[in-house]
Amino acid sequence: MVRRPVPIPRYLQKLCGRALSKVVGGEEVEEGEWPWQVSLRISGRHVCGGTLITEQWVLTAGHCIFRRHDYSVKMGDRSVFQEITSVVVPVKSITVHPRFTTIGTIHHDLALLQLNYPVNFTFTIFPICIPDVTFKVAVGTRCWVTGWGRKQEIGGELASFTLQKIDQYVIYYDKCNEMMKKAMWKTRDVVLPGMICGYKGVGKDSCQGDSGGPLVCEYDDTWVQMGIVSWGFGCGRKDVPGVYTDIAFYAKWIVAVVNQAAVLYPVVLLILPLCLGLPLGLLATP
Repeated sequence: MVRRPVPIPRYLQKLCGRALSKVVGGEEVEEGEWPWQVSLRISGRHVCGGTLITEQWVLTAGHCIFRRHDYSVKMGDRSVFQEITSVVVPVKSITVHPRFTTIGTIHHDLALLQLNYPVNFTFTIFPICIPDVTFKVAVGTRCWVTGWGRKQEIGGELASFTLQKIDQYVIYYDKCNEMMKKAMWKTRDVVLPGMICGYKGVGKDSCQGDSGGPLVCEYDDTWVQMGIVSWGFGCGRKDVPGVYTDIAFYAKWIVAVVNQAAVLYPVVLLILPLCLGLPLGLLATP
């Protein structure tokens, strides 16, 4: 018997960042644990991660976008493959940040994807909260990265068949810049404003295939996306953090793009995540 998606109660449909499935232990993700996670696909093949931020918008990395390709987004389950439980929606339009560059260092690394039609929220499809520009997390906050990327830098499969998770501790760009310059033997700055970093230890990192996916932190029982997997120097090396696009830094641009689309296409029902209205808050280290 095919299990139909369970609809979200009406009173919850205007919320964001609520994982309605609680999981303890393990590194493989359970169904519904990270319901905002999506797979960005070309010709049905996974190329990058992304996050659902409204019923018709997905956030990903700018470097995940290649010209002359038709993209689709898969959501609703934890498999990297299309399953009977998967919801696959074609991408209608793509907006890459106008200042995105890969010259010198990858910077302004984010893009917004407008889906062909809005999706219905279920217990396995639900938007993540986007922080306001004033929202900050404390250094050392334990956050989580999810994706279908490689499990190690060298060898093994090119992608994970099941969505994976790893915890990371937040480092801000100035300290991260010092660590990365040392690791990469660079004298110029490589980690810049608009970037945030995460590190836990050797072998604990995002890797190829995780790009575009989220770095999320829990605040007052609500999950907030603080970063987008952007770049790194290898994967999981000692004293080498992973580098993420700082979502709060670009919050105004994200809202402006989505709002502009709502003006151009009035039929679009814009539901801004509640976290856009959060006051300044610091996430304490657990």
